[in-house]
Amino acid sequence: MNSAGNLFDELKERKLIYNFIPKTREHLLTPRKIYVGIDPTSDSLHIGHLLQFITLKRAIRYGHQGIVIIGGGTALIGDPSGKNEERPVLAEKEIKNNIKSLTTQIKKLLPSAIFIDNSIWLKNFRLIDFLREIGKQISINTMIDLEFIKQRLQNNRYLSLAEFTYQTLQSYDFYQLFLRENCTVQFGGSDQWGNIIQGVELIKKKTGKSVFAFSQPLIIDPDTGRKFGKTEKGKAIWLDSSKTSPFEFYQFIYNIKDNLIIDLVLYYSFKPLEELTELLKQHKKNPEARLAQRELAEELISLLYSKKHLETIEKLNLALFNDKFNELEKISKTNLNKTIKTYQANRNNTLIDLLVKTKLATSKKEANRLIKQNGVKKYETKNFIVLKKGRKHFSILIKS
Repeated sequence: MNSAGNLFDELKERKLIYNFIPKTREHLLTPRKIYVGIDPTSDSLHIGHLLQFITLKRAIRYGHQGIVIIGGGTALIGDPSGKNEERPVLAEKEIKNNIKSLTTQIKKLLPSAIFIDNSIWLKNFRLIDFLREIGKQISINTMIDLEFIKQRLQNNRYLSLAEFTYQTLQSYDFYQLFLRENCTVQFGGSDQWGNIIQGVELIKKKTGKSVFAFSQPLIIDPDTGRKFGKTEKGKAIWLDSSKTSPFEFYQFIYNIKDNLIIDLVLYYSFKPLEELTELLKQHKKNPEARLAQRELAEELISLLYSKKHLETIEKLNLALFNDKFNELEKISKTNLNKTIKTYQANRNNTLIDLLVKTKLATSKKEANRLIKQNGVKKYETKNFIVLKKGRKHFSILIKS
């Protein structure tokens, strides 16, 4: 375990401090309780979410106590930050299922963290009591100064009362954690800073005590201007292996462009900064070798999945990208199915059928066009069929 006094400094060196309350660094010189929150709007984290839990894991390694708020209460409203439209309302049953899935997923990464569902203090709060106790302490002037509020109003976009008051609920979370757990630090993405500040000020008004906070930069793809975490086709990269296979996750990291990978290595890797400095130095000498991408992909696969998944991915890379398809026979079907999405093939399937089944083609018409244009190749081994479209798109079918 590292000494607690260096957390803020390390985050700053890794470019992970965007905003902060004065004296946050000094406050973190001794072990504190630090929290981050996530609303259960899905049953899985995606790679963009992962950064805040990587940061919380760093904090725990420095001797701090991590707290994760799973927003079972706030999810009933929906965080409007960064959204141009009203979020759809989720059913309570769906929220409960999402809470269960997210908690299981995050606990694998943060086994020592405290997990709390904010519905325990939000669900049964009477409106009139909330307005008297909390509403009187929060200024509308500061609420309408939040960027997403201003944009919605300026663009004449619908903004419900429920969404408008979301930040008061997040503020109340911090207040409750301060009272119940003596939690004195909150962090989140820079788009959450307005909500975070509201919580800091609420605690000051209600108790006279000071608490602290910092925010992290949003990761924006410099080429597209979109938040990091989606493929070129807009598909999210999930941590749930049934949504995004470990092989697909690895390839996403490996194919990140050079103008983004340098920051991501600093953000996501647990390797010492001195080691990363040397890695990036070597990477810049020969960017075509994709050293930084490969090192980060290997580290994240080992962290989120297992060494066995990484070994299987390495065999898949050899087989698929070097046209050594017989190497697939060295991978057990169990390990293969855990690492990459596979399909079943039978003797009656035509090539057109296989292309549609594996979604390399959206229709038989498109499949026929690909075949006529020699846009797809088919390879067979003893137990497998491999379809290859272009240089990067593969599908593996297991012969029945």
